[in-house]
Amino acid sequence: MLGQIFEHSGVSILIGLICLYLAYRVMGQKDITAVIGKNKPEPKDKEGFCRDTGKIIIFFAVGSFLMAVVELLSPMAALIQMIVWVVVTFVLWKKVNDKYY
Repeated sequence: MLGQIFEHSGVSILIGLICLYLAYRVMGQKDITAVIGKNKPEPKDKEGFCRDTGKIIIFFAVGSFLMAVVELLSPMAALIQMIVWVVVTFVLWKKVNDKYY
């Protein structure tokens, strides 16, 4: 059973775990170079940027884990769900960038 879950949903679970690690680096360690790069200017409010960016990354991780579950039921529904989740994530990311830069 566990092998079947990882066979169908392994990539989604892996992406979710990577997002959780990235959220830890941004929110816990305040390492913004993980998301903006090394040669970019710092945001106006680094604490607020880390908090809001971490929330967006956790939101994406939740979407990835949700996709892993939905994928077991219907691959097409999982694909649609993830496309919607990515679009919403991009909109949220744009709002954060507009707010802090």
